[in-house]
Amino acid sequence: MFRTLFTVLIFVFVTHTAFAQSAGRIEGRIVSERNEPLIGISVGLEGTSTGTTTDEEGKYVIKTVSPGNYNVVAAGLGYTSAKRTVEVKSGATSTIYFQLQASETALSEVVVTASRSGEFVQPIGSTATKMEAPLKSVPQSVQIISRRAMDQMQVVRLDDAMRNVSGVTMETGFGGRTDIFQIRGFRTSTESIFKNGFRNSVRTFRETANIQQIEVMKGPASVLYGVSDPGGMVNITTKKPTAFTFHDIQFTANSFGQYRPAIDFGGALNDNKTLKYRMNAVFENGDTYRDFVSTKRFFVAPALTYDFSERTSLTVEAEYLDHDQASDRGIVAINKVIADVPTNRSIGEPDNRGKHQNRLVQYNLQHRFSDIFSLRHASNFTYSSEERKVVEFLGIPKNDDTNSKVTRRLQDQYNFERNYATQNELYATFNTGTALEHKTVLGVELASSMFDIWYNRANYDTLDIYNPKYNKRPKPTKLAFGDDYRDNTKLYGVYVQDFLSVTQRIKVLLGARYDVWDLEKVSKKLDKTTNTFSRETTTQRNTAFNPRAGLLIEVFGPLSVYGNWSKGFQPEVGRTKDGESFEPVTSDLYEGGLKSGLANDRINIKAAYFNVTRRNVPVADPTDAAYNIQVGKVRSEGFEADVTGELAKGLNVIGTYSFTDARIVEDTKPANKGIRFRGVSKHSGSLWATYELQNGNLKGLGIGGGFTSFGDRPVDATDSFRLPGYTRFDASLFYDNHRYHVAINVKNLTDVKYYDGSQAATAIMPGAPISVQGTIGVRF
Repeated sequence: MFRTLFTVLIFVFVTHTAFAQSAGRIEGRIVSERNEPLIGISVGLEGTSTGTTTDEEGKYVIKTVSPGNYNVVAAGLGYTSAKRTVEVKSGATSTIYFQLQASETALSEVVVTASRSGEFVQPIGSTATKMEAPLKSVPQSVQIISRRAMDQMQVVRLDDAMRNVSGVTMETGFGGRTDIFQIRGFRTSTESIFKNGFRNSVRTFRETANIQQIEVMKGPASVLYGVSDPGGMVNITTKKPTAFTFHDIQFTANSFGQYRPAIDFGGALNDNKTLKYRMNAVFENGDTYRDFVSTKRFFVAPALTYDFSERTSLTVEAEYLDHDQASDRGIVAINKVIADVPTNRSIGEPDNRGKHQNRLVQYNLQHRFSDIFSLRHASNFTYSSEERKVVEFLGIPKNDDTNSKVTRRLQDQYNFERNYATQNELYATFNTGTALEHKTVLGVELASSMFDIWYNRANYDTLDIYNPKYNKRPKPTKLAFGDDYRDNTKLYGVYVQDFLSVTQRIKVLLGARYDVWDLEKVSKKLDKTTNTFSRETTTQRNTAFNPRAGLLIEVFGPLSVYGNWSKGFQPEVGRTKDGESFEPVTSDLYEGGLKSGLANDRINIKAAYFNVTRRNVPVADPTDAAYNIQVGKVRSEGFEADVTGELAKGLNVIGTYSFTDARIVEDTKPANKGIRFRGVSKHSGSLWATYELQNGNLKGLGIGGGFTSFGDRPVDATDSFRLPGYTRFDASLFYDNHRYHVAINVKNLTDVKYYDGSQAATAIMPGAPISVQGTIGVRF
C-alpha cells in the first residue's frame, strides 16, 4: 500500500512539473479596515473574464493565469473597489492582499446562499508565524484541514479529521472521552491543543460544529506558545461573524442510533454592518458502538463582532458544552494476548455515568495605528467541571488459569479546571533598505490555571470478560480515600519573531521566547495510623529560553527547499532524592524538506525529514528506585510526505505517508535503550479523494472515499507485544446545490477489526465497526 502511494506521488510530481512552468497563479486574502475577512468579494483580472470570489476566510485563488502584467480588481457591495498591478511569471504564484474600505453610501443587504465553506485546499495559515502567511513560504511543516474537506468527510469528532494528517496516530486518554493524539511519535497532552491561538485544556471531545479549519504545526511550538509537546500542536480556528446573512440547518444521524440537529446562522444586526453575529448550536443524543456508553450533548457558540471605527474592531466569542458520557477504557490483554471479545464488550457497568461541562469566553481586540503598526489584545477564559461514578478495571487476579478474569473497582470522582490567559501583540510590517521586508511580532502572554481533583475508591468484584455478569452486587456506599489535590500554575512569557523576505525567493524566520512557569501544589494527605488528614503545599519554578531559526529558498519555479531548528520545553513536576526540583524537559527539532506547487499550485506537495530529541526525561534513580533522575533521552526521527489539491477539475485529494522511528536513546536501565515508543506506528498513511460534477443537471453530485492505514504499534512501555496493523476504508456520496446539501458516508467499509490505540495492556480501545452516517441540510 505504501509503495503504491509513493508511486502515485512520484507520478503526479513528474507529470505535472512541465505543466507547472507554463502558467502562473494569483492568490491572497481580502479583509476590511478592521482586518476581518470579507466573504463574497469579487476578484478579477481587468479586461478579461477570469475571476473568482472570496470564501468565508476572505481567501481567493485565481488558478490558471498566462504570464504577463495584469490589474487585479477587488470589488463588493458596501465596499470601495481596489486595484493592484501584478506581474505573473511562468510557473510562479503571486500573492496579493487587499484591505477594502467601507463605501460612504450604504448599499442594500446581500443575502449569501452559496457558501461552500471555502476551498478544499487552504494555502494561507497563521499558526506557525502568529500572522497570516502563505504556507509555501513558511520554513516549517504545517498542514491544514479545511471546513470543506471536513464537511465531505462528515467530521463529527476531531479525530475524524486528524486521520488525514501525516505523522498523527490516534490515541486514547482520560478513559476514552477526550481528544488525544500522537504527533511524530510524541503524545499530545491538553497543553498542545489550541483554539484561536489559546491553550484549550478540556477533558471531553471538542465540538466540531463551529470549526472553520484545523492547523497542525509539526515540532515544538514553544517559541510562540510556551509550554509545548515536542511532536507538534493543533490549533482550531472557529467560524467568525460575517456581514452577509446566511442560515444553515442540518440533521445528522448514524447507524448506532445517534442523531445531531445543528444550526449555523450569521449576518449583520444593523444597517451599516458594524455589528455582526454568528451562532452555532448542536444537540446530540444516542448510543455508540460500545456497551453502556451513550452520549448526550448540547453545544451553543455565539459570536459577535463590533467595528468601533475603521481602525478598531472587537470580536467576542463564547461556548457552552454539556456532555454526558461514561468513561470507557476499552478491553484488556492478559499474558500479552488481546482478549478476543466482541468490539462492543465493556468492562464497566450499565449504570456508569459521567457528566462534563465546559464554558469558554474569548475576546479579540484589534487596532491599526498605521500602515506599519497594529495591535492585538486578546484574552481567553475557560471553566470546566466533571463528575464520574464508574465501575472500571482494577487488575488481573493472580493464579487465574483461565486468562479470562479481571478485578474491578468503583471510583467516585469530581474535578474542575479554570484557565485564564491574555496575549498582547504588536505587529509591524516595514522595509529596511531596498532588499529586506520585515513582518515582525512582539508579544507578551500572561496565563494562570487551577486544576482541582478528588476521588474515592472501593474494590468491587471480579468479572469474566468472556462471559460477563453485570450488576451482580450492590455498589459500595463506603469508599476509601483516593486522592485530593489542587494545582495552581502561572505562566509569564515574552516573545519576538521576524519573518523576513530577503528576496522574492528567500525567506528567513527568526524568533525566541522566554518563559517563567510557577506551580503551587496543595495536597490532602491521609495518615492511616491516626485516620486524620493534613495539608501539604509545595512550590516549583521553571524558566526556559526557546529560540527558532528557519530558511526557505525557492529553487526554481514551484519548488522550494527549507530547513529549520527550534527548541521547546515542558515543565516536569517532582524532586530528586536530594530534594532538588526537576528542570524542564526540553526538546530540539531539526527539520528539512521541500514544498512544491504543481499545476499552477492546484496541487501542493510537501516532504520533510525530521529529528526530534527530548532531553531531561525522568528515569529511575539507580541508587534508589523510589526516586527519579533526569538523564533520560528519547528521539523520534523519520520522513513525511503530503499531497493535497485538485488533481483535475472537481477531483480533490488529501494523501499522506509517514515513517516514524521513535525510540529510547538513554536510560539508567540498559534493557530500555532502543525500545520503541508505546502506540507509535513506524509506517502510516491515508488517502481521501472526492470527485464532484462541475456541469449539467447533476452539478454538485459527488463521490468520495479513501483509507487510513497503520502498521503495528507497541502496546506498553516495554514493547512486550503490539497492536496489529490495519487499513480502514471509508466512502462517501454527496450532493450540494448551494441551497440543499445531502451526504451519506460509510465508515469502515470492509468492517475490519482494529484497535484505535492503547494507554496500557489493560486499556486497549477497539475501533468502530462498519457504520453509516447521513446528513441532510438546507441553506437560506
